[in-house]
Amino acid sequence: MPAEINDFYQHPAVRSQLQHELAALAPILAGVYGTTGLFLRAHEAAPDNLPANLLANVVGLALDEAQILRGGLACDPGELPLAGESCKLVVVQHLLERLDEPAACMTEIARVLAPEGVLLVLGFNPLSLWRPWLAGAMRRARLPLRIRSAQSWAATIDAQGIEVLQTRYSGAWSPWSAASAEQTGAAGVAAVALARLRGGWLLLARKQRSVLTPLRLRRDTRELARNPRLVPGAHREHARVIASIEEECA
Repeated sequence: MPAEINDFYQHPAVRSQLQHELAALAPILAGVYGTTGLFLRAHEAAPDNLPANLLANVVGLALDEAQILRGGLACDPGELPLAGESCKLVVVQHLLERLDEPAACMTEIARVLAPEGVLLVLGFNPLSLWRPWLAGAMRRARLPLRIRSAQSWAATIDAQGIEVLQTRYSGAWSPWSAASAEQTGAAGVAAVALARLRGGWLLLARKQRSVLTPLRLRRDTRELARNPRLVPGAHREHARVIASIEEECA
C-alpha cells in the first residue's frame, strides 16, 4: 500500500474532518432501522466509527489501491454482491471521489437500496478553503480525487431514481481550523448562510417506492363490434351494425 495515500487519510486535518462528518450523522441514523446497512469508505485508514444505529448488521467496506472494496467481503464497486433492495441504509463517505467509474457504483447503490431506504453521501466541498490545501495534498499523495459540488452529485443520484431531500454542510472552515458545533439562535441565520463554505457536504436522499399505474387500454374496434355491451350509450347500435356487416362479408 503506498504510504503517501495512507498518510493522506491519517493526516490530522483529514481525520478530524471525516470524524466530524460521521458524528453529524448521529441524529439521522437514530431514526433508521432494518436488517442490513452498508458503509462505504474511501480508504481503510479513514475513520470507521459510524454512529450507533438500529440496524441489525452494517457491512463496512473500504477502497484499496486497486479500486477494490474490501472488508467483510471483496468486490468491485460496480458489482456489489448484495441482494437487490436489501439495504435500508447506505453511507458513502468520500468513496465516489476516488473511483474511476463512480456512475457504475451509484447504479449498484441504487440497486441494493431498499424502497424508503436512506442514502447518505459525503464529499469535500470545492467551494471551501480546503480546495487549495487538498490540491497540494493530493499531488504529494499521488491521489487523483475527483472533487465535485454537492449539486453535481445530487444530479447523479437523482438520475438513479433516488430523491435528494436535503443538502447539508459540516466540518471545519479550513484544514487549519477546528470543526465546531453549529451555531443556534439569532447567530444561526448567518451560520446557515456561511455553511456552504464548510469543508464537507452531505446529501440526504431516500429511495421512493415504485408506484405502478395501470394503463387504460383502448379496446379494439372489432372487439367492440363483437361485444356491443362494452360500448356505452349511443355507440351500441353502431356496434351492432358493424357486427352484422362483418357477418355478411364472412
